[in-house]
Amino acid sequence: MKKRRLLSGLLAAVMAVGMITGCSGGSSASSGKSGGNEKVTIKVALWDYSNTKYYKAIFDAFTAKYPDITVEPVEFAADEYDNTITTQLGGKQDFDVVFTKGTPALSALITQGHVLALDDFMAKDTSFNKDNYLGLMDQLQMDGKTYAVPFRKDNNMIFYNKDLFDKAGVPYPEDGMTMKEYHELAAKMTSGTGNDKVYGAHVHTWPSNVYNYARRIESFDQLNKDTYMNLKPYYEEILAMQDEGLVQDYGALKSSNIHYSGVFYNQQAAMLQIGTWYINMCLENVKDFKWGCCSIPNEEGIGNTNAVGGVTPIAIGAYAKHPEEAWKFITTVCGEEGAELLANSGIVPGYNSEKINAIFDAIPEKYPNAPEKLSKYINVGKYVIEQRMDKHTKDIDNIITEQHSAIMTKSVTVDEGLKKLIERVSEVQAQ
Repeated sequence: MKKRRLLSGLLAAVMAVGMITGCSGGSSASSGKSGGNEKVTIKVALWDYSNTKYYKAIFDAFTAKYPDITVEPVEFAADEYDNTITTQLGGKQDFDVVFTKGTPALSALITQGHVLALDDFMAKDTSFNKDNYLGLMDQLQMDGKTYAVPFRKDNNMIFYNKDLFDKAGVPYPEDGMTMKEYHELAAKMTSGTGNDKVYGAHVHTWPSNVYNYARRIESFDQLNKDTYMNLKPYYEEILAMQDEGLVQDYGALKSSNIHYSGVFYNQQAAMLQIGTWYINMCLENVKDFKWGCCSIPNEEGIGNTNAVGGVTPIAIGAYAKHPEEAWKFITTVCGEEGAELLANSGIVPGYNSEKINAIFDAIPEKYPNAPEKLSKYINVGKYVIEQRMDKHTKDIDNIITEQHSAIMTKSVTVDEGLKKLIERVSEVQAQ
């Protein structure tokens, strides 16, 4: 009798535990939902985590909001990140969140099936509003599906040294300059020789440092070969500036691996065309002179309307163990909370709001060398992604880089280089 009563008691206890488990919906790990007492760990693949201050602040803010979700950063070398993440995901690594360096890399991951479409997540999440991203969400679509949310975005602008302009008695650069006016301004601001030379402008070696002039006003589109010849006047103007010694020689910059940042910090150039990530760099490094910025010039003289630049998209890995938690992470770090932390570092977030604009306008209170009203270059009518999403974007980007180098080193004429570009891209798009 005692044994029978003991067995009955054990069975009752087991049934009670089963009922509790059933009511709770299972563990967080098995259900894919955060909640209860069991922690979920999400793996986040990214680069530069160790030496980027705002990452830790943003991740800490997320875990404070969701204490049952632990974030495990998986860091890879920045220079090889695109290739490394493709290889890792090719081996079905279970990254829940995947940071990508731009649209060419994201397009390649989508084509290979390594990231998830986000449309179902967005449809279920009534708190998510794609309108807060100034049209970027639609530009992160491929084949009618959305695969990422923009963490950061950039606007390519002209940064200039106010002190050098004041010393020369030359008016500052303005929104709406034509390429000819920019050329003439660079000529006025070029002075000295040898180690004492100050160049009127600096053109970094990336192809975007030429094509973004045209891309901003949408007269150039990497996926539309009919627009390639529209780059001719831009190449001709930049090459003429190079011939006249108003900018440093492309070949010398490439062979010496000269970084654009030091040229401006050391007051070796009066103007620099680069993205808004440079705001953060100037805040941290420019102490000896005042600096300003304006929209990049173009053939039509169109002012500060569109912005053009890259975007840092965040996606959910196709082999994620915790996609629901990954979505929570993405919407937090890419939402207003993450955006505020980015903006306070001088980094332009993908998310846009009046609060973000106010943060940028308040920068001179802490950094008196910075310009006022920076929000006018953050809160623009439209952001144009410099490289559109497509299965061929990565290959086309590689071809443009090669042809850009040939044109800038004068291995070919501008006409020859652009015609060869059209020919090579045509072959890729025909595949």
